[in-house]
Amino acid sequence: MPAGITALDMILPPRAIPLLLLLLIVTPIVILTAESLFIPLIDWARTRMMAPAGTLEATMNDLPTYFFIKLIAFVILSFLGGFQLLLRIKSIYYTTWARAFPRPHSLHMDYQTDNDRGMLALIQWKLYQVSMIAFPPLVMGGVTFLVGLLELYLFNTFSDLSFVVLSVQLTIELFLIMMLGLFTLFSFFNSLWTAVTSLFGDIVAVTEPDLPNSIILQRCGRIAFSSPYTYLMLPAYGLLVLGVLGEIFWLLSAVDIQQFISFQANLPVIAGMEVVTLAWYLGFSYLKFFTYHHGLSLYYRKLPAQIKDCFTTPPANSNLFEGNPTAFRI
Repeated sequence: MPAGITALDMILPPRAIPLLLLLLIVTPIVILTAESLFIPLIDWARTRMMAPAGTLEATMNDLPTYFFIKLIAFVILSFLGGFQLLLRIKSIYYTTWARAFPRPHSLHMDYQTDNDRGMLALIQWKLYQVSMIAFPPLVMGGVTFLVGLLELYLFNTFSDLSFVVLSVQLTIELFLIMMLGLFTLFSFFNSLWTAVTSLFGDIVAVTEPDLPNSIILQRCGRIAFSSPYTYLMLPAYGLLVLGVLGEIFWLLSAVDIQQFISFQANLPVIAGMEVVTLAWYLGFSYLKFFTYHHGLSLYYRKLPAQIKDCFTTPPANSNLFEGNPTAFRI
Protein backbone atom coordinates (compact mmCIF):
# COMPACT_ATOMS: atom_id res chain seq x y z
CA MET A 1 0.00 0.00 0.00
CA PRO A 2 1.24 3.54 -0.70
CA ALA A 3 1.89 5.80 2.25
CA GLY A 4 -1.29 7.12 3.83
CA ILE A 5 -3.60 4.43 2.37
CA THR A 6 -4.71 1.43 4.44
CA ALA A 7 -6.75 -1.63 3.57
CA LEU A 8 -9.67 -0.10 5.46
CA ASP A 9 -9.44 3.00 3.27
CA MET A 10 -9.69 0.77 0.22
CA ILE A 11 -12.85 -0.91 1.58
CA LEU A 12 -14.52 2.02 3.35
CA PRO A 13 -13.04 5.41 2.47
CA PRO A 14 -13.95 7.90 5.25
CA ARG A 15 -15.62 10.28 2.77
CA ALA A 16 -17.82 7.48 1.42
CA ILE A 17 -19.21 6.18 4.74
CA PRO A 18 -21.97 8.83 5.24
CA LEU A 19 -22.87 8.62 1.56
CA LEU A 20 -23.19 4.83 1.78
CA LEU A 21 -25.52 5.12 4.78
CA LEU A 22 -27.58 7.73 2.95
CA LEU A 23 -27.76 5.47 -0.12
CA LEU A 24 -29.12 2.60 1.99
CA ILE A 25 -31.90 4.88 3.23
CA VAL A 26 -32.71 6.61 -0.06
CA THR A 27 -32.80 3.56 -2.34
CA PRO A 28 -35.95 1.82 -1.01
CA ILE A 29 -37.74 5.16 -0.67
CA VAL A 30 -37.04 6.00 -4.33
CA ILE A 31 -38.12 2.55 -5.57
CA LEU A 32 -41.33 2.40 -3.52
CA THR A 33 -42.26 6.00 -4.31
CA ALA A 34 -41.77 5.29 -8.02
CA GLU A 35 -44.17 2.35 -7.73
CA SER A 36 -46.81 4.49 -6.00
CA LEU A 37 -46.56 7.11 -8.78
CA PHE A 38 -46.04 5.16 -11.98
CA ILE A 39 -48.64 2.43 -11.43
CA PRO A 40 -51.54 4.95 -11.21
CA LEU A 41 -50.06 6.74 -14.21
CA ILE A 42 -50.00 3.52 -16.27
CA ASP A 43 -53.55 2.66 -15.23
CA TRP A 44 -54.70 6.16 -16.14
CA ALA A 45 -53.04 5.96 -19.58
CA ARG A 46 -54.54 2.52 -20.24
CA THR A 47 -57.99 3.76 -19.23
CA ARG A 48 -57.71 6.73 -21.56
CA MET A 49 -56.69 4.56 -24.50
CA MET A 50 -59.44 2.00 -23.93
CA ALA A 51 -62.25 4.40 -23.00
CA PRO A 52 -65.03 5.05 -25.55
CA ALA A 53 -64.97 8.37 -27.34
CA GLY A 54 -67.94 9.75 -25.42
CA THR A 55 -66.46 9.04 -21.99
CA LEU A 56 -62.93 10.30 -22.62
CA GLU A 57 -63.53 13.63 -20.91
CA ALA A 58 -64.54 11.91 -17.68
CA THR A 59 -61.34 9.88 -17.52
CA MET A 60 -59.13 12.97 -17.80
CA ASN A 61 -60.12 14.06 -14.28
CA ASP A 62 -59.07 10.79 -12.60
CA LEU A 63 -55.59 12.17 -11.93
CA PRO A 64 -55.38 15.74 -10.64
CA THR A 65 -52.85 18.26 -11.85
CA TYR A 66 -50.79 18.10 -8.69
CA PHE A 67 -50.16 14.40 -9.36
CA PHE A 68 -48.15 15.27 -12.46
CA ILE A 69 -46.35 18.01 -10.52
CA LYS A 70 -45.38 15.39 -7.91
CA LEU A 71 -44.28 13.03 -10.69
CA ILE A 72 -42.00 15.64 -12.29
CA ALA A 73 -40.59 16.63 -8.90
CA PHE A 74 -39.94 12.96 -8.07
CA VAL A 75 -38.04 12.37 -11.32
CA ILE A 76 -35.84 15.41 -10.71
CA LEU A 77 -35.21 14.69 -7.03
CA SER A 78 -34.57 10.98 -7.60
CA PHE A 79 -31.99 11.92 -10.24
CA LEU A 80 -30.29 14.36 -7.87
CA GLY A 81 -30.60 12.17 -4.79
CA GLY A 82 -30.08 8.72 -6.25
CA PHE A 83 -28.15 8.88 -9.50
CA GLN A 84 -25.67 11.55 -8.44
CA LEU A 85 -25.28 10.00 -4.99
CA LEU A 86 -24.24 6.70 -6.53
CA LEU A 87 -21.85 8.47 -8.92
CA ARG A 88 -20.32 10.41 -6.02
CA ILE A 89 -19.68 7.17 -4.15
CA LYS A 90 -18.18 5.63 -7.27
CA SER A 91 -15.87 8.59 -7.87
CA ILE A 92 -14.65 8.47 -4.25
CA TYR A 93 -13.81 4.78 -4.52
CA TYR A 94 -12.13 5.13 -7.91
CA THR A 95 -9.95 8.06 -6.79
CA THR A 96 -9.02 6.11 -3.64
CA TRP A 97 -8.07 3.03 -5.62
CA ALA A 98 -6.26 5.19 -8.18
CA ARG A 99 -3.86 6.33 -5.44
CA ALA A 100 -3.09 2.70 -4.60
CA PHE A 101 -2.45 1.54 -8.19
CA PRO A 102 0.73 2.52 -10.04
CA ARG A 103 0.67 3.72 -13.61
CA PRO A 104 -0.23 0.77 -15.87
CA HIS A 105 2.76 1.39 -18.16
CA SER A 106 5.74 3.69 -18.29
CA LEU A 107 4.27 5.49 -21.31
CA HIS A 108 0.93 6.12 -19.59
CA MET A 109 0.15 9.02 -17.28
CA ASP A 110 -0.37 8.51 -13.56
CA TYR A 111 -3.97 8.13 -12.55
CA GLN A 112 -5.49 11.42 -11.45
CA THR A 113 -7.05 11.62 -8.00
CA ASP A 114 -9.03 14.86 -8.11
CA ASN A 115 -12.43 13.71 -6.86
CA ASP A 116 -14.32 16.86 -7.89
CA ARG A 117 -13.05 16.84 -11.47
CA GLY A 118 -13.58 13.11 -11.63
CA MET A 119 -17.18 13.48 -10.48
CA LEU A 120 -17.93 16.09 -13.15
CA ALA A 121 -16.28 13.98 -15.85
CA LEU A 122 -18.19 10.91 -14.65
CA ILE A 123 -21.57 12.65 -14.97
CA GLN A 124 -20.70 13.87 -18.46
CA TRP A 125 -19.53 10.40 -19.45
CA LYS A 126 -22.69 8.70 -18.13
CA LEU A 127 -24.93 11.05 -20.09
CA TYR A 128 -22.81 10.47 -23.21
CA GLN A 129 -22.81 6.70 -22.69
CA VAL A 130 -26.59 6.54 -22.25
CA SER A 131 -27.10 8.61 -25.40
CA MET A 132 -24.77 6.37 -27.43
CA ILE A 133 -26.58 3.24 -26.20
CA ALA A 134 -30.21 4.36 -26.28
CA PHE A 135 -30.33 6.87 -29.14
CA PRO A 136 -29.65 4.60 -32.19
CA PRO A 137 -32.30 1.92 -31.50
CA LEU A 138 -34.85 4.56 -30.48
CA VAL A 139 -34.31 6.49 -33.71
CA MET A 140 -34.44 3.40 -35.92
CA GLY A 141 -37.45 2.01 -34.04
CA GLY A 142 -39.27 5.33 -34.42
CA VAL A 143 -38.48 5.51 -38.12
CA THR A 144 -39.66 1.92 -38.64
CA PHE A 145 -42.91 2.62 -36.77
CA LEU A 146 -43.65 5.79 -38.75
CA VAL A 147 -42.88 4.10 -42.07
CA GLY A 148 -45.16 1.24 -41.09
CA LEU A 149 -48.01 3.65 -40.38
CA LEU A 150 -47.36 5.42 -43.69
CA GLU A 151 -47.38 2.12 -45.59
CA LEU A 152 -50.64 1.12 -43.92
CA TYR A 153 -52.19 4.43 -44.96
CA LEU A 154 -50.95 4.09 -48.54
CA PHE A 155 -52.18 0.50 -48.75
CA ASN A 156 -55.67 1.47 -47.57
CA THR A 157 -55.68 4.42 -49.97
CA PHE A 158 -54.45 2.79 -53.19
CA SER A 159 -55.48 -0.85 -52.76
CA ASP A 160 -58.83 -0.26 -54.52
CA LEU A 161 -57.38 1.71 -57.45
CA SER A 162 -57.05 -0.29 -60.66
CA PHE A 163 -53.92 1.47 -61.98
CA VAL A 164 -51.85 0.34 -58.95
CA VAL A 165 -50.77 -3.32 -59.10
CA LEU A 166 -51.41 -4.80 -55.65
CA SER A 167 -48.58 -7.34 -55.82
CA VAL A 168 -46.02 -4.66 -56.70
CA GLN A 169 -47.23 -2.43 -53.90
CA LEU A 170 -47.06 -5.25 -51.35
CA THR A 171 -43.59 -6.30 -52.53
CA ILE A 172 -42.18 -2.79 -52.18
CA GLU A 173 -43.80 -2.18 -48.79
CA LEU A 174 -42.75 -5.53 -47.35
CA PHE A 175 -39.20 -5.11 -48.63
CA LEU A 176 -38.96 -1.63 -47.12
CA ILE A 177 -40.36 -2.58 -43.73
CA MET A 178 -38.16 -5.70 -43.56
CA MET A 179 -35.03 -3.68 -44.32
CA LEU A 180 -35.92 -1.10 -41.69
CA GLY A 181 -36.65 -3.90 -39.23
CA LEU A 182 -33.24 -5.42 -39.90
CA PHE A 183 -31.55 -2.04 -39.37
CA THR A 184 -33.50 -1.63 -36.12
CA LEU A 185 -32.41 -5.09 -34.96
CA PHE A 186 -28.81 -4.32 -35.92
CA SER A 187 -28.89 -1.02 -34.01
CA PHE A 188 -30.23 -2.85 -30.96
CA PHE A 189 -27.42 -5.42 -30.98
CA ASN A 190 -24.88 -2.69 -31.71
CA SER A 191 -26.14 -0.75 -28.67
CA LEU A 192 -25.90 -3.90 -26.57
CA TRP A 193 -22.31 -4.37 -27.73
CA THR A 194 -21.55 -0.73 -26.91
CA ALA A 195 -22.99 -1.20 -23.42
CA VAL A 196 -20.75 -4.21 -22.81
CA THR A 197 -17.55 -2.73 -24.25
CA SER A 198 -17.99 0.65 -22.52
CA LEU A 199 -18.04 -0.73 -18.96
CA PHE A 200 -14.57 0.72 -18.28
CA GLY A 201 -15.65 4.21 -19.28
CA ASP A 202 -16.49 5.39 -15.77
CA ILE A 203 -13.00 4.41 -14.58
CA VAL A 204 -11.36 6.30 -17.45
CA ALA A 205 -13.54 9.35 -16.81
CA VAL A 206 -12.63 9.51 -13.11
CA THR A 207 -8.93 8.74 -13.44
CA GLU A 208 -8.41 10.89 -16.56
CA PRO A 209 -11.09 13.60 -16.48
CA ASP A 210 -9.40 15.65 -19.23
CA LEU A 211 -10.15 13.05 -21.93
CA PRO A 212 -13.09 13.72 -24.31
CA ASN A 213 -15.95 11.25 -24.11
CA SER A 214 -15.39 10.08 -27.69
CA ILE A 215 -11.78 9.15 -26.83
CA ILE A 216 -12.97 7.34 -23.71
CA LEU A 217 -15.37 5.28 -25.81
CA GLN A 218 -12.61 4.42 -28.30
CA ARG A 219 -10.26 3.33 -25.55
CA CYS A 220 -12.93 1.16 -23.97
CA GLY A 221 -13.46 -0.57 -27.29
CA ARG A 222 -9.73 -1.22 -27.72
CA ILE A 223 -9.08 -2.73 -24.29
CA ALA A 224 -12.49 -4.28 -23.58
CA PHE A 225 -11.16 -7.84 -23.88
CA SER A 226 -7.41 -7.27 -23.41
CA SER A 227 -7.35 -8.79 -19.95
CA PRO A 228 -8.42 -12.40 -19.29
CA TYR A 229 -10.11 -11.16 -16.12
CA THR A 230 -12.78 -9.64 -18.38
CA TYR A 231 -14.28 -13.11 -18.81
CA LEU A 232 -14.72 -13.25 -15.03
CA MET A 233 -15.97 -9.68 -14.78
CA LEU A 234 -18.80 -10.04 -17.32
CA PRO A 235 -20.54 -13.01 -15.58
CA ALA A 236 -20.11 -11.18 -12.27
CA TYR A 237 -21.80 -8.15 -13.83
CA GLY A 238 -24.65 -10.31 -15.11
CA LEU A 239 -25.17 -11.82 -11.65
CA LEU A 240 -25.12 -8.34 -10.13
CA VAL A 241 -27.82 -7.10 -12.53
CA LEU A 242 -29.99 -10.16 -11.91
CA GLY A 243 -29.56 -9.80 -8.15
CA VAL A 244 -30.52 -6.12 -8.20
CA LEU A 245 -33.58 -6.82 -10.39
CA GLY A 246 -34.63 -9.66 -8.10
CA GLU A 247 -34.29 -7.48 -5.03
CA ILE A 248 -36.34 -4.70 -6.64
CA PHE A 249 -39.05 -7.19 -7.66
CA TRP A 250 -39.22 -8.59 -4.12
CA LEU A 251 -39.34 -5.11 -2.60
CA LEU A 252 -42.16 -4.00 -4.90
CA SER A 253 -44.20 -7.17 -4.30
CA ALA A 254 -43.73 -7.39 -0.51
CA VAL A 255 -43.60 -3.76 0.70
CA ASP A 256 -45.36 -0.51 -0.10
CA ILE A 257 -44.27 3.03 0.67
CA GLN A 258 -46.74 3.48 3.54
CA GLN A 259 -45.46 0.38 5.32
CA PHE A 260 -41.88 1.49 4.89
CA ILE A 261 -42.24 5.05 6.17
CA SER A 262 -44.39 3.87 9.10
CA PHE A 263 -41.78 1.21 10.08
CA GLN A 264 -44.27 -1.64 9.61
CA ALA A 265 -42.13 -3.44 7.03
CA ASN A 266 -39.41 -5.94 7.85
CA LEU A 267 -36.66 -3.33 7.93
CA PRO A 268 -33.81 -5.67 9.08
CA VAL A 269 -34.39 -7.93 6.07
CA ILE A 270 -34.50 -4.97 3.69
CA ALA A 271 -31.34 -3.48 5.22
CA GLY A 272 -29.55 -6.83 5.09
CA MET A 273 -30.39 -7.30 1.41
CA GLU A 274 -29.20 -3.78 0.67
CA VAL A 275 -25.90 -4.31 2.49
CA VAL A 276 -25.25 -7.58 0.64
CA THR A 277 -26.10 -5.98 -2.71
CA LEU A 278 -23.93 -2.95 -1.98
CA ALA A 279 -21.01 -5.15 -0.92
CA TRP A 280 -21.38 -7.16 -4.14
CA TYR A 281 -21.50 -3.94 -6.16
CA LEU A 282 -18.34 -2.56 -4.51
CA GLY A 283 -16.57 -5.88 -5.00
CA PHE A 284 -17.53 -5.88 -8.66
CA SER A 285 -16.34 -2.26 -8.99
CA TYR A 286 -12.94 -3.22 -7.59
CA LEU A 287 -12.74 -6.20 -9.95
CA LYS A 288 -13.59 -3.86 -12.83
CA PHE A 289 -10.91 -1.36 -11.77
CA PHE A 290 -8.31 -4.12 -11.50
CA THR A 291 -9.36 -5.61 -14.86
CA TYR A 292 -9.09 -2.19 -16.53
CA HIS A 293 -5.64 -1.63 -15.04
CA HIS A 294 -4.44 -5.07 -16.10
CA GLY A 295 -5.97 -4.82 -19.58
CA LEU A 296 -4.44 -1.38 -20.17
CA SER A 297 -0.98 -2.61 -19.18
CA LEU A 298 -1.29 -5.62 -21.50
CA TYR A 299 -2.44 -3.40 -24.35
CA TYR A 300 0.62 -1.18 -23.99
CA ARG A 301 2.95 -4.17 -23.95
CA LYS A 302 1.48 -5.52 -27.18
CA LEU A 303 1.93 -2.27 -29.11
CA PRO A 304 4.54 -2.38 -31.90
CA ALA A 305 7.90 -0.86 -31.03
CA GLN A 306 7.69 1.71 -33.84
CA ILE A 307 4.54 3.15 -32.25
CA LYS A 308 6.07 3.28 -28.77
CA ASP A 309 9.12 5.13 -30.09
CA CYS A 310 6.91 8.04 -31.20
CA PHE A 311 6.18 9.04 -27.60
CA THR A 312 8.21 10.06 -24.58
CA THR A 313 7.83 8.72 -21.07
CA PRO A 314 5.76 11.02 -18.84
CA PRO A 315 7.54 12.31 -15.72
CA ALA A 316 6.91 10.59 -12.41
CA ASN A 317 3.95 11.71 -10.30
CA SER A 318 2.42 13.55 -13.26
CA ASN A 319 -1.29 14.21 -12.99
CA LEU A 320 -2.08 16.82 -15.61
CA PHE A 321 -2.14 15.84 -19.25
CA GLU A 322 -1.93 19.50 -20.30
CA GLY A 323 1.51 19.73 -18.76
CA ASN A 324 2.77 16.68 -20.64
CA PRO A 325 1.64 17.01 -24.25
CA THR A 326 3.90 14.19 -25.46
CA ALA A 327 2.49 11.62 -23.07
CA PHE A 328 1.08 8.56 -24.77
CA ARG A 329 -2.72 8.30 -24.77
CA ILE A 330 -4.47 5.48 -26.58
